[in-house]
Amino acid sequence: MAEDEKYVCTLSSALKKLAEDELNETDSNRDRDIQALREKVRGLPGLNSRTDGGFLVRFLRTRKYNVERAFQLVQSYYKARVDAPEFYDNFTPSSVRHVLDSGIVAVLRDRDKEGRRIVVFRIDKWNPVVITLAEIFKTGFLLMEKIIEEEETQVAGVVFIEDLAGMNANHVYYASSPTLMYKGYGAFQNAFPCRIKGGHYLNESPLFDGIFAIIKPILSEKIKSRIRMHGKVYDTLHECVGKHALPPEYGGDGPAYDDSVKHWTDILMASEQDFVKYNKKGFVTHGSLGTSATGDETMSGMAGSFKKLNVD
Repeated sequence: MAEDEKYVCTLSSALKKLAEDELNETDSNRDRDIQALREKVRGLPGLNSRTDGGFLVRFLRTRKYNVERAFQLVQSYYKARVDAPEFYDNFTPSSVRHVLDSGIVAVLRDRDKEGRRIVVFRIDKWNPVVITLAEIFKTGFLLMEKIIEEEETQVAGVVFIEDLAGMNANHVYYASSPTLMYKGYGAFQNAFPCRIKGGHYLNESPLFDGIFAIIKPILSEKIKSRIRMHGKVYDTLHECVGKHALPPEYGGDGPAYDDSVKHWTDILMASEQDFVKYNKKGFVTHGSLGTSATGDETMSGMAGSFKKLNVD
């Protein structure tokens, strides 16, 4: 899409109503606020950002059409790419093809009963000796970049399912990195244009307690309020997201999990050149400090990028 090409909304009438009710979006303010955000982004020294409407509207929707907060989110989004090279260096699907094929993290083919995308993490698919925690986060970000292109997802949001069946001491050892957890969860929550509508944990065990103790302080109160622990009882998960969307592995009526893995792996791999193109965007940096062209050093630990913001 050309940088100044007029944005064309593809939302259904029902989603337009949802966007108006929950996100303050109307036909009259959409183009106006896209242009206002575009001008702010273009006016920030040292930032070479995408400015097409299809990109900028994601940030407006996530921040409920508060242009200033959307502008802050754009900055956090690009600062994350400076501050987290573990996730964003060589940010292409081909770099994590082995992770995609493993099925550790995947997007289900069907949406939940509220129209939200469902992202699943399965720890039983993870061999931490072969695949690093950083690679898992990187794969998650790549998948999120792809699904957030969908206008329906921008409005309805995303829910996460973390299936902990098969967790062992090896997983705990390799996952117990406060720095990576802070960067990963912090970026998902505070530096990405997405409405996080729920988190569902399955098959928890006492081994998970230590990892969750690292994760919990990172999360906003709103996110914490949207977390459900289901144990081995899938009926409550069905109530939250709907059986139709879930694979048979979780007692659902949807496509098999491996079908979803292949479907979204194929989609992501077909988008390789798009990622190569957009990886050229971002803050201009100098040296190894991650110093933007504005002269401001990015803060260590990503504290500057991932300020705890309200999650809508």
